[in-house]
Amino acid sequence: MSYEIKEANREHAPLERRFLKFSLPFESFIDSQIVAGVALLVSATAAILMVNFGGLHSYEELNSLKLAMSLGDWNISHSIHYWINDGLMVLFFFILGLEIKYECLVGALSDFKDAVLVIIMAIGGMVFPALIYSGIIWISGADAHQGWGIPMATDTAFAIGILTLLGSKAPRAAYVLLTGLAIVDDMGAVAVIGFFYTEQIILSSLLWAGITLITMFAINLVGIRKPLFYLVGGVFLWWFILQSGVHATTAGLLAAIMVPTRPYTNKRRFRYKMQKIVEDFQKIDMPSTPILENEQQHALVVQAEDIAKQTTAPILRWGYTLDKPVSLIILPLFAFLNAGVMLPTMIPEFKDTVVSIAIILGLVLGKGIGISFFAWLGLKMGMLRLPADVQFSHIVGIGFLAGMGFTMSLFISALAFEGQPALIEQAKLGILLGSLIAGIIGTVILLFISRE
Repeated sequence: MSYEIKEANREHAPLERRFLKFSLPFESFIDSQIVAGVALLVSATAAILMVNFGGLHSYEELNSLKLAMSLGDWNISHSIHYWINDGLMVLFFFILGLEIKYECLVGALSDFKDAVLVIIMAIGGMVFPALIYSGIIWISGADAHQGWGIPMATDTAFAIGILTLLGSKAPRAAYVLLTGLAIVDDMGAVAVIGFFYTEQIILSSLLWAGITLITMFAINLVGIRKPLFYLVGGVFLWWFILQSGVHATTAGLLAAIMVPTRPYTNKRRFRYKMQKIVEDFQKIDMPSTPILENEQQHALVVQAEDIAKQTTAPILRWGYTLDKPVSLIILPLFAFLNAGVMLPTMIPEFKDTVVSIAIILGLVLGKGIGISFFAWLGLKMGMLRLPADVQFSHIVGIGFLAGMGFTMSLFISALAFEGQPALIEQAKLGILLGSLIAGIIGTVILLFISRE
């Protein structure tokens, strides 16, 4: 619930009214659910245009540009591409971990019957794409079997963004199903990254990572809710996991699991304290005196802010704080540095497109058919139930929307084909086309259903 500020209650700066005419629509767009998808789309498009219209050399130079940090004899230097993929993307996985924990506690995965539906759908949406990809690669004889995990994931930003644009044409329960499905998909993708795209394990570093994780858990148990402790613990956890051979982004997910869910104080104290503050505020209020001249009133407002923070759950507050920087800065940077692909100017030979074809069919048919078939099978066996207002045709539409793998698929492709630029290019093209086709089919299906 939000409370708009009435014009009579505003303290306008001299030029603020004119500025608001331009800024308010922009602020409303930034706060909408589609902004993350739009930011990803713009970034990916910019990368593709840059690569295909004379900027390939500059694009490659930007990706390989070195960023170094040093202190005395200590020095660490990596490319911008590395810092984004192995560094800043940890924050994306951290938010993903917060969402997983929240959904398991009170969200779409908290109710057993609803969770079973989502999990069964997600399993179908992971198994079928992997099988289709592996089958095509096996038939073709191409040496690209390690890419089987690429078409397994769902890009929540794009999929939820399309549902938001559809508005009332998609039932509210569809959002819950798709969100839960994407969460389970991402859990599977993280597991795939951790277990199958790790070349060598250094046990000593992994042991230190375990000790750090246990320490963060103990900090949670004793009731410490200061972000600084979890930030420091998260940095150490990232470093140790990075050195262990397991992909560093796993640290984000593990750190999120340690985040406290209980607020510092209960709702009763919040209600009592806020009422007391309002009463004290009214006692010393002088309508003609601005708050700038009344330090006592200002102190009461600051106290109210502190009480509000103490009453909110860290898992929600920290997620809201990081959501916009991650979705509007980090993910677009990742998309720009990873989505640049040279589009073919002529029809290539099959051997040069087999990875692209396998990914496209995995994302489109694998997701659409896999999710729908597993849901149908579960319903026929009496294991599942559909939410109110949701028809099986909605499940089909959601299944195809889930084929928009973009962010996580690009991430896995970089791991699967590391050191194989030709295969990475094929994978990028397949991810872009597959996500586009799946999104269009899913949208058309949901629009068609809404007209019935």
